[in-house]
Amino acid sequence: MNDQMTTGLTKKKADAADDKRARLLAAALDLFETRGFDGVAVPEIAAKAGVAVGTVYRYFETKEALVNALYRLLKQSYNATVLAPVEPGLPTREIFSAYWQRMTAFARSNPHAIRFMDLHHHGAYLDDESRALSRTYAKAAESFVRDARARGDIRDLDPVMVVALMWGAAAGLTKFSASGSLTFDERTANEMEEALWRAIANE
Repeated sequence: MNDQMTTGLTKKKADAADDKRARLLAAALDLFETRGFDGVAVPEIAAKAGVAVGTVYRYFETKEALVNALYRLLKQSYNATVLAPVEPGLPTREIFSAYWQRMTAFARSNPHAIRFMDLHHHGAYLDDESRALSRTYAKAAESFVRDARARGDIRDLDPVMVVALMWGAAAGLTKFSASGSLTFDERTANEMEEALWRAIANE
């Protein structure tokens, strides 16, 4: 077998492995999002992904390893989207708007991810690496709140309260949209943004 054929076969095997791993993560997201970590068994994940139970353990040693891999994948994507640098020198109100618009754009495009993260971000099964991703988000919020307070633009609030307000609003809109209680569109996002700003602004 020549080198080109060997390379081709190796790539096919790698692609197949990537596909199985992706299917397992997608199946886990669907099940963990709706039923929680404790309500899902590994054989159910395997069945939904269309693989044998033993295949799950080829990619993830335990169910905990699987949920952490999924959490990190989604949280890294969320952080990269929401916490990207903003233009230097923007007024506080515009910085707030930029973060909120990123949050809601992600939520509207990835509602399953938002519902999964909202359900699992305090799970005892999350490892240190997963928890560190949440701390990254918290540190960014703390920096924003500290600078905004120093300018006198927002009230003297604990950064955790600001995170709770913004995350809770985005997650709530996502959930109510899924249930059909409201339409989570750009207009709704803008209306909620104005309500949140009024809640924290020093006016």
